Amino acid sequence: MTDWMSKIPSDFLISEINIPGTHDSCTQYVDFPYISRCQSMSVYEQLHIGARFVDIRVEKVGDSLRVVHGMAKCYKDARKKDLLDLNQVLDDCFLFLQNHPTETIIMSLKRDHGGSSEDAFDTFYESYLSQDDPWYLENRVPTLGEVRGKIVLFNRCAVNSENPRHTYTDYNTGLNFSGFPDQSKSTDKGFITAQIPRRDNKRGYKYFQQDMYKLKARQKWENGILPTLENPLTEYGIAINFFSATRLNCNPKRMAKKIYKRLEKTKLQPMRKYGWIVLDFPTEKICRKIILTNF
Repeated sequence: MTDWMSKIPSDFLISEINIPGTHDSCTQYVDFPYISRCQSMSVYEQLHIGARFVDIRVEKVGDSLRVVHGMAKCYKDARKKDLLDLNQVLDDCFLFLQNHPTETIIMSLKRDHGGSSEDAFDTFYESYLSQDDPWYLENRVPTLGEVRGKIVLFNRCAVNSENPRHTYTDYNTGLNFSGFPDQSKSTDKGFITAQIPRRDNKRGYKYFQQDMYKLKARQKWENGILPTLENPLTEYGIAINFFSATRLNCNPKRMAKKIYKRLEKTKLQPMRKYGWIVLDFPTEKICRKIILTNF
């Protein structure tokens, strides 16, 4: 699963590719693991089993960004002595892309704790973006050929348009998901529709979101996931499909097991648009099932 995108034509828009991804991707080693842990693998290992969308949550500390899940800090290893910095995550992503240049990684960046979202993005822009690193930063849906070997920034941070040090535009701030709606216990079924705003006042891109993350497993499956699988999209636009959810009596790991038990019994059709499917505790088998729908 390390080079599966090599088999997809370069003229495909990345929004037309069904992509497995991970939710709270850096929580392999995290505080309060019963409720905060969403992954059993590192980001590098997730990429090797086929994930191409990663969900990175940060807090600003001085001139750097530490990786967190809400108030819970993330760590480099099981000893929990060294905190995980965004640099280590990026190093793993760049190393993977260097070894697998046919692939792309879509990186969601979100301020999850401490300070303002604008300050977090300023720090990211100043301390982590380099002309030497392969980023795709336009607020435009690219073709796969445009972004092979690159990280596509899926930006959930707010941007300070009046920052005197930088001129932020639709060419250097990534896909603008700063207004990502919170569905929580939404009673909608399947995808809701929203718009990617643009800073140049041009019409934004339509996108579709399913992220009902506070439902019981049966409700999550029947109201959230199943409608998106039974009625795949035919419209142009990005589809973000979160299979993750949690409750006090059913933590992310237990919830994932219940969801995957249902998913394993569900037949997915080839060449149907299911979207970017964001997962807790994915296995290579689950990723493969999603990837094979592209062929």
